[in-house]
Amino acid sequence: MSSRSNLLLCSLAIGATLSIADTAYAGEVKVGKSKLEVGEDGNITDAGRKAATEELTNEPGDEEVWIAHIWAKLDKGAPGALNFEFYGTLPDGKTYLTYRKVEESYDGGKYVSAELELEGDDGFNKNKQYKIEITQLDDKGKEFKLASGKVKLVWVDHKEETKAEGGDEGKAEKDPQDELDSISGGDDGDAKSEGGPPPVEPSKKKGCAIEPEGGALGLLVLFALGAVSRRRRG
Repeated sequence: MSSRSNLLLCSLAIGATLSIADTAYAGEVKVGKSKLEVGEDGNITDAGRKAATEELTNEPGDEEVWIAHIWAKLDKGAPGALNFEFYGTLPDGKTYLTYRKVEESYDGGKYVSAELELEGDDGFNKNKQYKIEITQLDDKGKEFKLASGKVKLVWVDHKEETKAEGGDEGKAEKDPQDELDSISGGDDGDAKSEGGPPPVEPSKKKGCAIEPEGGALGLLVLFALGAVSRRRRG
């Protein structure tokens, strides 16, 4: 066999080895707005996969804070520190490490779940997409990748949303009775507030006054007694 043929075979063998290596470390990362559902073995369920997303919205009341619920399937992880790394992209296309969170209590299992708080103060920018990589260092200090994924951090103005949702709040419906009271002048109970005519006061004329308790009946009784007295005398 010629040396050229041997070189070709070696190249194919190396390519196949690299391909197998890439497949061996083909872990996956899923991100959720809330904790993703997993089974008893830690593997994500169908419902968990459906709930996964590639976009997170900032927390209400916070300008640039995103909560990421991460589930990952790791290939050949070993007990020890686990690195959650987020990479951004520069305008020229180059990637840079934006943020790294170290989880010291990893037990070497195939599946892992974590909740991370991503803040603008840590270097995250709103409306930007980031690559997620979960890595470990081997005993020689070399970093190798266990799983990867991506997420976009979307920013919305929650104050404007609140105003839009509560635009009609604070406008109390007017009671129909209040409208009637306003027309009649209120309901204070006096004559002026009832909206009717003012009360009629008794007239005060000079001369004799008719007392309310006696009235015309009293005068008739007096006249009748006078008539009887005159008849007896007669």
